[in-house]
Amino acid sequence: MNLSPVFLMQFKNSIERILHVKGNYNGGILEMAVVIDENLEREQLQEILPQLLRTLKLHSEVFRNVRLNVVYWKSSEEISGKAVPMAMAGMPSYYVDYERHTAEKDFFQLVQYLKLFQARSKIVILLTDGNYKGSIGEAKRAMQPFLDKKIMQVIVADGQLQVIYR
Repeated sequence: MNLSPVFLMQFKNSIERILHVKGNYNGGILEMAVVIDENLEREQLQEILPQLLRTLKLHSEVFRNVRLNVVYWKSSEEISGKAVPMAMAGMPSYYVDYERHTAEKDFFQLVQYLKLFQARSKIVILLTDGNYKGSIGEAKRAMQPFLDKKIMQVIVADGQLQVIYR
């Protein structure tokens, strides 16, 4: 799946808006999180995530040295995360152990997890197919004060990608 120039421009613009929110990023080592909705196929993830990370590295010097937290969203009850080097997440061998888990997911539960464990992240990118209960609008109050302006979605549906940042 080749990412279109229009999509990449929207992605970079959303990242820049998140970084320039008052009080968000003041320099130094950037900490960010990528949430992987495990409804996605391995092939989709293996194509999209490395391209997004490569785009960020080429876009700005800020993304040359990043603490990347990868969060795996299996279900509402099972959410886990780990810190990985950004370069490692760009390699095909990183996705060898990835397995798809289709389960009913609740966005509110994800937000609660992110508030507890990823509050220091300056950017949170949610890679999803969009099939979950709840919406960003409903969980806006739950994201206060840490996540409300830091989260963006990349929705993968029918071979198309869409960036949503509110």
